[in-house]
Amino acid sequence: MTSIDIPRPRRGRFKRVGHHASRAETRALVRLAAPLTCLALVNMAMSVTDTLMSAAFGVEALAAVAVGSDFYSIFFYLAIGCIGGLAPLYSAAHAAGDTARLARLRTAGAVTCTLLALPICALLWHAPSVLHLLGIDPRLVDAGAGYTRAMALTAIPMLAVGVLRTRLTAIERPGVMLRITLCAVPLNALFNHALMHGAMGLPGLGVTGAGVSSLLVGTLTLAALGVEARRAGDSGLGRASPADVAEIFRIGVPIGIATLAEVGIYLGATLYAASLSVTDAAAHSLAIRLAGIGYAFYFGLQQASMTRLARVGLAPGYSREVIGSAMVLGWAAGMCLCLTLLAVAAPLAQAMLQASAPAAVQVATLVICALAMAELSGPAGACAAGLLRGIKVTRPVMVYSLIGNWLIAAPLVAIATLVFDMGAVGIWIGMATGTAAYSALSMLALWRHTRVVAAGAPTP
Repeated sequence: MTSIDIPRPRRGRFKRVGHHASRAETRALVRLAAPLTCLALVNMAMSVTDTLMSAAFGVEALAAVAVGSDFYSIFFYLAIGCIGGLAPLYSAAHAAGDTARLARLRTAGAVTCTLLALPICALLWHAPSVLHLLGIDPRLVDAGAGYTRAMALTAIPMLAVGVLRTRLTAIERPGVMLRITLCAVPLNALFNHALMHGAMGLPGLGVTGAGVSSLLVGTLTLAALGVEARRAGDSGLGRASPADVAEIFRIGVPIGIATLAEVGIYLGATLYAASLSVTDAAAHSLAIRLAGIGYAFYFGLQQASMTRLARVGLAPGYSREVIGSAMVLGWAAGMCLCLTLLAVAAPLAQAMLQASAPAAVQVATLVICALAMAELSGPAGACAAGLLRGIKVTRPVMVYSLIGNWLIAAPLVAIATLVFDMGAVGIWIGMATGTAAYSALSMLALWRHTRVVAAGAPTP
């Protein structure tokens, strides 16, 4: 018997699985998704901490950190998506109890991380020169140069952390990651205070201290996860072939591009909203933070769905249970998020913006309602994408992300704001439409693929 929760049926047989097995699979998905969702929320808390503490040094310092952080995020999300190509391979090998394959994949994961981290570190180190060429205000570039270079070094341990997190998720040990990250939040705040303001006899480094703090926290997180991985028996290297590394990149590069497409539209929308008016910028800033909370649920469900389906493979009875349970959870999460946002839209906008930007309250209410429409289908689309990735179908998901976010959402945003002068409301209507399109395409692809598998035809 393998290490998954239920025994796998013999190859080629369709075994009926009862109602209790479906409930068991739903519980397994929730047990895996819940800590992953919390992990994403905790990571958001660390980012908010850096932002709030940087604001103490003035608007220019805050903007400098924002520019450096966004530039770092572009390459980090691309790289972490590529590392995600390890997930379905590692999940399947662990479920099969193939220790030799696991050892080879651990080495291949380390090689992949190195191939990504070194050029990214070098590029980020020279980010001030690149940002100058992109036309960013030289004062902001110079103010954030130390922070950006510290983040360049931070990329090395954080990408290694990404490999360990992928492995621990694949063996269904996300709780370990959550506990360690929860400890990292107050530690990050303590290091920020000491290094930015010069406490405990240390020289004050200003916003550069926030970058150095991230480097220290990333290194300590890597060490802690390494210890926990060894305790879980997930250690030891094998001789990986170039084919193992190539397979990780083959699966992972489309994941990285899809992730970057999703993140990129939100980063671009934030810059665009700021160029419209103060009212639009204020309304958008509230919605983007709520969207970040929703994304944590997307992330948890997507990773859990990918891991569970990769573990059972294409065994017909059990793959149907995973797919059915995941999609039910996705639609349930979407319904809850949508109804919650619709209920809190007006009171939240009133509470957050009435004092500082009263003109933005009505706009923010409409924007949050548009976001609610995106959240209705977003989690189900994320589950469908995760399920496809679990069976190594990643290129179509990449294409759907590009279509939804850039061929549909971006033009609609331009039409709504430039032609119909809808401001931030137009931005979020466009992005909600793009999310719905991406979700629909992913779910359609999943439905088609499951029909092919059920018919006994070779998978694409």
